[in-house]
Amino acid sequence: MILNDFFFFFYSNIVLFYCMYRDIKFRIIPNKVLSVLLLIGSFLFFIELLHFYNNVLIFIIVKIWFLFFAFFLSFLLFCLKIIGGSDGKLLTMLFLFNPIYYLNFQWLFLFFSVLLLLYLILGIISYLITHNLTNKNVYEMFFSENENFSKMHKIFIEIFYKFRDFSQLNKFNDEKYLLKSLILFYNNKTEKIQFLTQYRPPIVILIFFTYNFLIFNYLC
Repeated sequence: MILNDFFFFFYSNIVLFYCMYRDIKFRIIPNKVLSVLLLIGSFLFFIELLHFYNNVLIFIIVKIWFLFFAFFLSFLLFCLKIIGGSDGKLLTMLFLFNPIYYLNFQWLFLFFSVLLLLYLILGIISYLITHNLTNKNVYEMFFSENENFSKMHKIFIEIFYKFRDFSQLNKFNDEKYLLKSLILFYNNKTEKIQFLTQYRPPIVILIFFTYNFLIFNYLC
């Protein structure tokens, strides 16, 4: 791996570490932060461009082509409510910073496949916890009020939706939990009144592990 490639991957990890910090602590990555990180990373992009001064047009076409696919797949995950808007922008930035020597469709689709696999594992763990702990009966009450839900729809809700205590409403963070229902349910096991929210896990952590796992295995 040449020195320039090292700086690309090093800077990408700086971006990921900082975004993880913002996502875990504040549960949001502001567009201003992403814009600054993109501006700094653009210098690396132009440095790489200088190495292709004889094939500038091909370089730009290849970069745009893979950025388009990265954007498309990120937008698809956003529409499926798997990632947020900031996560999608971060994913597109990573492929912009990625050296052109390592850009190929195998790497692109493998990246998103591993990311989805980690997300699925996280969802299964969440489902097992939800299905075996004290708030299971609240889901049963919710489903009894919505009898049209299919089995898969019910599993999806148990994986990605959480019941929060009404007494904690003043601590409610819309960036971490998105309010999905104003109906209140009484959990007779915890003796708490609860409401339904959509849980928003810090996806940047999964992006970090996916990116570094593939880079390590791809370069070794």
